[in-house]
Amino acid sequence: MKKTLLRYSLAFGCALLCAAQAFAQTKVYRGSIGNSHIQMRLTFEGNNVSGTYFYDTIGEDLRLTGRIDDQGRLELSEFAAKGKQPTGKIVCKRRLDDPIDSECTWSKPDGTRESMLDLTEQHFAFTGGLQLMPKTVSNRKTGVTVSYPQLTSSSSLSAPAQAFNRRILSLVQKAIGEFQPVDGRGAFDTNYNVLLGTNDLVSVEMTEYYDGGGAHPNNSFWALTYDLAGNKEVKFEDLFKPKSDYNAAIAKYVTDDINRRAVELEKDNAKRENRQPNNQDEPLVSMEQLSEIAGFGLTPRGVVVYFDFPHVIAYFDKNFVPYSIVKEYLKPNGPATSVSGLKSQSLK
Repeated sequence: MKKTLLRYSLAFGCALLCAAQAFAQTKVYRGSIGNSHIQMRLTFEGNNVSGTYFYDTIGEDLRLTGRIDDQGRLELSEFAAKGKQPTGKIVCKRRLDDPIDSECTWSKPDGTRESMLDLTEQHFAFTGGLQLMPKTVSNRKTGVTVSYPQLTSSSSLSAPAQAFNRRILSLVQKAIGEFQPVDGRGAFDTNYNVLLGTNDLVSVEMTEYYDGGGAHPNNSFWALTYDLAGNKEVKFEDLFKPKSDYNAAIAKYVTDDINRRAVELEKDNAKRENRQPNNQDEPLVSMEQLSEIAGFGLTPRGVVVYFDFPHVIAYFDKNFVPYSIVKEYLKPNGPATSVSGLKSQSLK
């Protein structure tokens, strides 16, 4: 009888362990702590969180352990690779996927030296040893700090992967070359996000901060989508059937979404400032006011389109359009059609 109970206990324990492991989810993030670019990997098991992160310029992993509460607030302790005492603390007051701001900070364990922490989830599902790794360009004299992605492989790197590497590097070098600060000094900061990464298709977003000493610093986006299977850069029109009215569908969705987000942003700002939200009498952007699309990227769930709005509404330069909005216009067997069925949960 005791042996039977022991067997049942062991089986039950194994079942619980397997169930816990089944619900474990690992996500990769890129972002920055202050002016330093980072990459972070977090594993969520219930309310427990563990993982690592590294600074692009250093490349050595720091350990993370902590908890996330039922409202999505996260607190992590940072440790050196073999250290036992915490070297830092990460706190996010809102969910990491909050559409406005997750309000994350890094500080020393005692709360000193606090810096803003920005994190964006990455989406990739490479196989066979292929991966995207950060490379850096830094020039303190001119204020240039850049992280850009390069494909690497545990075996020989394919010709298309090498072509992608050359193309993204040339675009980065072009952007750096166009940086012309007043009196030779300024700030040019560029980081990247992996919107989509598979062995057949890579889409990366570059986030650019530019302060050349003018009236306003400038934040902008640009992106590169590369067909590794066909060894060619993907253009926006490659996604859609020829002569189809996809631009009108995108414009209608984007303007409605921008105006909805503007209302939500005003509500959020009012809550932070302990006041009533201001009424929006007119739409922030109309279809007639919408400028031409300045760039695009692909994700597992939709197309990201970028605009070059005036400084006062530049917050809305980046816009997400679900595939469901443009599915009737997508080119059969085109780049977007090939990924629109992927689930973001399968991309890590």
